[in-house]
Amino acid sequence: MSNIAQAESAVLATRSISLSGAQRVISAALERAEELDCRVSVVVIDAGGNVSALARTDGTAATVTTVALNKANTALTVREATDVFVQAIQANQVLVTSLAGQPGMALIAGGLPLTLGETVIGAIGVSGARDGKDLLIARAGAAALG
Repeated sequence: MSNIAQAESAVLATRSISLSGAQRVISAALERAEELDCRVSVVVIDAGGNVSALARTDGTAATVTTVALNKANTALTVREATDVFVQAIQANQVLVTSLAGQPGMALIAGGLPLTLGETVIGAIGVSGARDGKDLLIARAGAAALG
């Protein structure tokens, strides 16, 4: 095996959301937030957990952006919607308490993994709305990927 082939075998190839894809997600989410008359923060992270795009509607508190980022991080980490994950672990209070205390975790609705087929390419987190609207806004953003 050549040195190049050996080096390539030691490298992981991952797919990740692009900036233009993240901006599409943000735009669709903000459009839905406007339809619902909600002030929110929307964060899209790539497959490595890095912020790809972020938007905060006028009047939204800065702390809401942190919660949105934590929702996106949680969805990326657990590879499923934050509300679905919380329902799945509710019976195990030790696990819930442990995870809730971890930096970067948010065990509330509004975080979704972004996928291309079966591959998770990033995540979206939305925070600031009430009555389950964070999740509706996140779904609208995720749907923009097709």
